Amino acid sequence: MSKSKTLLPPTRPLYAALLIILAFLLWLLALPHPGVRETRLKAVLVPEADTPRPAVPETIRVATYNLEHFTDGHHDGPDRTPAIFAVHAQGAAAIIAEANPDILFLQEIENGRTLIYLNSLLPNPYPYIYISRLRRSSGLKDKLNMALLSRLHPQRVRQLSFHALPYPGRPSRGVISAEFALDDLTTLLSYGMHLKSNFGEAPNNRAQRTIALHHTAADAANVALRNQPRQTVTLMLGDTNVDPETEQFADDPSLTPLAGAYLDLWLGRPLEERTTIPTREAGETGDPLLVFPPAAFDRVFASRNLGGADAWLVQPPQVIQKGTDTTNNLTPPGVNGHVTDHFLVYVDLIRNPDYTPPPPENSEVAAPLYHPLSEKHRANKL
Repeated sequence: MSKSKTLLPPTRPLYAALLIILAFLLWLLALPHPGVRETRLKAVLVPEADTPRPAVPETIRVATYNLEHFTDGHHDGPDRTPAIFAVHAQGAAAIIAEANPDILFLQEIENGRTLIYLNSLLPNPYPYIYISRLRRSSGLKDKLNMALLSRLHPQRVRQLSFHALPYPGRPSRGVISAEFALDDLTTLLSYGMHLKSNFGEAPNNRAQRTIALHHTAADAANVALRNQPRQTVTLMLGDTNVDPETEQFADDPSLTPLAGAYLDLWLGRPLEERTTIPTREAGETGDPLLVFPPAAFDRVFASRNLGGADAWLVQPPQVIQKGTDTTNNLTPPGVNGHVTDHFLVYVDLIRNPDYTPPPPENSEVAAPLYHPLSEKHRANKL
């Protein structure tokens, strides 16, 4: 008598197929999705938990400074030693102390150790320090990051990374963003930027810069909407590698994503006042091919509500034109008094003494549509 094969119940193959489909869907969810990566940053340094938060001053100074390969000298080659880094940091600290900003964005920073050391050299150290963790378009970690040093308590510090965007012109770098409560009704949203350089093909450089600013402006609009009914005032500042008032960038579209909604605070200023990256001559041992005209690459953009009649007003930016060896363009940072090829730029926000808050929504008195500036501040309107 032959034995018949036992047939599997018809539900088992179905369950197996469903498990395979489920595993495939979970695998798809685990894959990195293309797009902007938003990451909440942890602090490198914060005060003790019971430390009172600093009060918001009547004038807030915000600065940006590209420190040109601010690495710690470990495994950086024979020409970049810890001793050279120490000299580099001392020179940078002197210029930062002269500006004495409340909020400072830095570019080209290797790690948190360099920031802790720099901070220790300042006569008035910063209690809050953050550093980004950027990746290149290849996905590899970027050695040079952006940082935030602040005397004001930041409510939220993030980085926006662009390396996972799906198109070929994706920017290599991202931005670092911080929010601060200025008063009961106003939030300061600030961005530190470092856009693509001009080395390489111009169309690719322009595309990377434009795409980076497009996503940054979109993020700012989203944050402002989220913060309502609080008013959000926005500053974007940093090394854009573009000066629209120089011949080289006359037709460069890199800054167009900010047009209309933001004030470019360097526009119209004489070149000698707005030079943030000076001409570095070749000298006897330099490179004549690396001699570039002076430019205002380190720019400051302010949302339009900072240039009118609201609670806070933005002042014209200033630059400390020190710390660059202009006699030899091959002098590295930390050597012969050369700190960096960029100058420190800062801008002040001041409380508007003429501002009148609108009445509550349930008040019978309608809020005025526009608060004119007084004669005292009309000259500062941008």
